Parts: sequence; structure tokens; C-alpha cells
Amino acid sequence: MLGAFLYWRLFAMFAQLPSHSKQGSTGLKIYHHAGEALLRGKIPYRDFFIEYPPGSLLASVPPALFSSNRVAYTGLFAIEMALFSVAALVLTALAARRLWGPGAYLIPAVTFTAAAILLYELVLARYDAIVTLTLALSALCVALGGRYVLLGYASLGFGAAAKLVPALATLPLATLRRGAARGYGAFFAVLALFFAPPLLLASDGFIKSFAYQADRGLQVESLAASVLLKLGWVSHTTFDFGAIEVRGRGVEFASSLSFPLTALLLLITALAMYREYRLGRLGLEQYPRYAAALILAYMLGSRVLSPQYMLWLLPLVPLVGKRFVKIGISAVFLAACGATRLVLIHYSDLVYLRFPGPDLLLLRNLLLAFLWALLLFVLGKTSDREA
Repeated sequence: MLGAFLYWRLFAMFAQLPSHSKQGSTGLKIYHHAGEALLRGKIPYRDFFIEYPPGSLLASVPPALFSSNRVAYTGLFAIEMALFSVAALVLTALAARRLWGPGAYLIPAVTFTAAAILLYELVLARYDAIVTLTLALSALCVALGGRYVLLGYASLGFGAAAKLVPALATLPLATLRRGAARGYGAFFAVLALFFAPPLLLASDGFIKSFAYQADRGLQVESLAASVLLKLGWVSHTTFDFGAIEVRGRGVEFASSLSFPLTALLLLITALAMYREYRLGRLGLEQYPRYAAALILAYMLGSRVLSPQYMLWLLPLVPLVGKRFVKIGISAVFLAACGATRLVLIHYSDLVYLRFPGPDLLLLRNLLLAFLWALLLFVLGKTSDREA
């Protein structure tokens, strides 16, 4: 019922968007061009450039098979992403039942549904729903255990082939379950299926796509940019590398700190997870917690924090904790999703440095930082007291 409700609400809200907001999406233009080019027999990264990893191409082709123009493609792509999201919702509910008991699915399922509705534009106009689905499947596989663990690794391999970041979720999986060598074998085998063809057929263009991402500047939605905006150091914004970037005092320095800051946040998260492991408190139910914390660490430290990155957390954060802990964590997550929605509504104010755009962005990023801190430093003590 929640899945049907989610599907209906996504399209009811999507239908109200003006046509230029749907067909004019930069991401949809890229997906449509890639899908059409593949159907004409062109080889990606050699005959046409695409900035995304090769796994993203699987989302681009199906809508192109059954459409002849941008309008039809947009509608079919939205249907595809909505179906992926509904499937991820079902998998998240099943994982909750397996991890926390028969009646434990309700809060995660409602949280997932509410968050997806708040982020409906991103769900239907970006291919990140694939990542959502792969992470949801990995959570269910961890909960099921046994032979399903290899499927969990393979699912994360597919997610990494589409967006790289799901590779971080293999760390708690390897810590929680035995057979990490076999698991990583499955993970890298799936990656090789997607990465080997472009490396063999279009290595220069494939490497260029990674260099393209490495050369990006400080995106306006990033945590560092939101701090600089609040300090009044940003003089203006510009459109570059397919996104809005900031310019002004301290921008270059903040951008140069991105890699070491991300590495530091990931290290802190990994050490906190290892401490729990050494204390014997790292059970299967901790997988969503640390997978979400690692992804959040990447999001907070990165130069790029696109709004659609919130979709990566949909199948993980709602599974964290039990009883009142779960309600509190879900409330903070929904608040961050709501703040993201407000940022999108006031995006022109953000781009032109007008109130309330920068303030809403800072609020959203502070909520994400608070959520990361809750997952690492508060949740363990609270869970112990509840137990």
C-alpha cells in the first residue's frame, strides 16, 4: 500500500511541474543523449563523452527504446526511477522486519516514503534511484545472511559501477560478515563487467571522465560553500562542470581541503566502527548505521554535494536503531530532507546569494553533520541504555 501510495504521489507532484523544469533538466538531457547514442551503435567515452560511470548507462537506454523525443523520454525515465524507488521501499521494509522483528517495518517504510515524496523531483529526474535500490538490496542481504551476503557484495558492485560511492558500504559488510575475500571477489567481478569494456575500447575517454570529476570546483551546495556563504566571502556563483560553483575569498583554499577533509571524516567513521567491533558490539543491525555514516562522511567532506545525494541515504538511515532511537534518527533525516526541499524551492535565491537560500542550505548541511555525529557518537550509548 505504501508502495502504491508513493508511486501515485511521485507522479501527482511531478505532473504539476512546468514542462521546462522536467525536459530542461541537465541530467535528463545527458541521459537522453547517451541513450540515443547507444541505440545508434556509438561507443560511450569514445564516440560521445559522458561524465558518469558506465553503470549509469543502463538507466539511460530503456526509456530511449520506447521514445522518439525528449518529452516521451522524460516520462518513461520518471516511470523507471519510480519503480526502482518502490522496489527499494519494499526491500527496506523487508530488511527492517528481518533485523528488528515483524512489526519493525512501519517506521522505516513511512520514513522512506515521506523522504522520497519530499525529494520527488530528484527521484524522478536523476538516476540515483539505482543507487538507492542497490543499497536497499545490500541491507536485506546482510540481514538474511548466508549465501545472500555474496549477492549483497554484487549489489554494491553494481551500485559502485553507477556512482562509485556504494563501494564505501563494503567496509561495514566486510567487518560484519566472514568471507570478505569472496565478497570482494564478487564486488570486483561486477565492477569489471562494467569497467573493462570502456577501458579496452575507449580508455582515453574513460579516464577523461574521472579527470572531469577531479577538476570540478567547489559546488554551491557543499558544506564548505555553505560556510563561506554564511561568512559573506562568496562574491558570485557560476555555472561550470554541469553545476553551480562558488567564487570568492577562501574558495580555492576550501576546495583544496576537500580531499584531506573527506579522508579524515572517513577515517573517523572507520575507527568508530572498528572500536565497536573490538568491543563485540558490532551486530548485523549495525550495517545500515555505518554504511550511512560512511556515505555521510563522503558527502560532508566532498567539494560536490548535489541534492540527489540525499537519495543514497533513503534505504539506510530509516533502518538505524530501534524504538525511540529509530524515531529520533528518522526525524532528523526527514528534517534534512525537508530542508533540501526548501533549498530547491529557493534555489534561485541561493544562486544569487539572496535570503533565504544560503541560510536554508547551511541549515540542511548542519542537519546532515548532526545526523553523522548522532550515528557515530550518540547512537551507541543510547542503544545500550535502551537495551
